Amino acid sequence: MLTNTENIIEVRGLKKAFDQNMVLKDINFAVKKEEKVVIIGPSGGGKSTLLRCLNHLDGNYTGDVLFKGQNLGQLSKKELQLCRRKMGMVFQQFNLFPHKSVLENITFAPVKLKLMSEAEAIANAHDLLKQVGLDEKAKAYPQSLSGGQQQRVAIVRSLAMQPEVMLFDEPTSALDPEMVGEVLGVMERLAKTGMTMVIVTHEMDFAQQIADKVLFMDNGHVADIGTPDYLFNHSKNFRTRTFLAKVM
Repeated sequence: MLTNTENIIEVRGLKKAFDQNMVLKDINFAVKKEEKVVIIGPSGGGKSTLLRCLNHLDGNYTGDVLFKGQNLGQLSKKELQLCRRKMGMVFQQFNLFPHKSVLENITFAPVKLKLMSEAEAIANAHDLLKQVGLDEKAKAYPQSLSGGQQQRVAIVRSLAMQPEVMLFDEPTSALDPEMVGEVLGVMERLAKTGMTMVIVTHEMDFAQQIADKVLFMDNGHVADIGTPDYLFNHSKNFRTRTFLAKVM
């Protein structure tokens, strides 16, 4: 059993290229249990690619990514699938099944993978939907929901698998500005439960409030890393300061 001081994710010497374009250049960092790690930086800096490597969605890399001590690149397909079940991921797009109701979207995977009975999955889904204020939408279909509501359902769908880590890839970037707050609010409440989280975001105020550690990525490198107070207020890295001066 991990303690709060042990790493649940470790990245060692991670490099990733698309053709001749080196997107990730010798990335090294770790995530402790219950830690909230926020990744910021300019577009094209490698943030989303890094996140996809953490759960081996993109496995064509060199270096090592470890989850609870297991090297993902050395696992069998079955072992990798078992690890992925413990890492929920929320994308920029909601990726809900349009032909399934909200409830069906949430219960489909736990039942199909035999993690829960149908009754257990339904009860769990209703409980999670209540937590995000959407239980009255259980029978609705995705097209009838706002973008913010769809993203909250996508978060619940990941939580229904009872993950140990949640990965968020710019979860508010596809939303209208007035819908951003409701999704960030769900994420803030999730953070308070002790969930381990790795979040790629352009929401700088949110990053300062929620993060235990912030990574600033630029041109494929982790150019700066530290507490929110250090990175946003005391960083000596010129590139960090110029980036934040433009976006804050």
